[in-house]
Amino acid sequence: MQIVHLICLLCGILLFASLIGTPVTAAGQAAEDYYNQGIDYASQQQYTHAIASYDNATRINPEYTKAWYNRGNALLYLGLLDDAVVSYDKALGTNMNYTDAWVNRGVALTRLDRFDEALASYDNATRINPEDPDAWYNRGNALLYLDRYEEAIASYDKALMINPGYIDAQQNREVAQKQKNPELSRPTVPQSLPPTPTMTLPPVGQKPTQKVPLMYAPFGAMALWGAYSVWRRQ
Repeated sequence: MQIVHLICLLCGILLFASLIGTPVTAAGQAAEDYYNQGIDYASQQQYTHAIASYDNATRINPEYTKAWYNRGNALLYLGLLDDAVVSYDKALGTNMNYTDAWVNRGVALTRLDRFDEALASYDNATRINPEDPDAWYNRGNALLYLDRYEEAIASYDKALMINPGYIDAQQNREVAQKQKNPELSRPTVPQSLPPTPTMTLPPVGQKPTQKVPLMYAPFGAMALWGAYSVWRRQ
């Protein structure tokens, strides 16, 4: 008799937990669906639609780091730089170790001519992931804009050490070297273009995070009814 009561209790707990968990999981799946919809729009360069999808995802789940990050990327593509910085800040508010968010935040700040703030973002990125060549390259660009040529060269060297084929880093290193030593520049050589920040591309076509299917509620109800029937026959 006590065993039957215990079974009834356990089945009831299982059923109750399943029913309570259903709305949360459904909401989480809806947020992920919107996120993946945004990824699809972004891959088609439909950034306005992508932003709307990310907005829906973050409205459901304000802690959705990837949605905030990719929203920032879409805004960056559209040239809405201040808004992009806000989105990257939101992403970093949920994950301070998100290297790509630090890098692209720096890119947005660089394009806003806020070079000191951009440099701080790149410093965070390189501290978290010292093997990220884009972080070192963009750090070099910020230092180049700040006329800190020796430090810029050192950053480009870091990028090239990690990725020896990084052409932009090599070219901008030469720019920094010429600025550092003007006598090395020749009047016949065309003036080099200013450094262009490298944006870390958003992930495209990511599969949704696997969810545990909600199959336990009906099984819990069946088990509860079976246990109750056995108890009635006692």
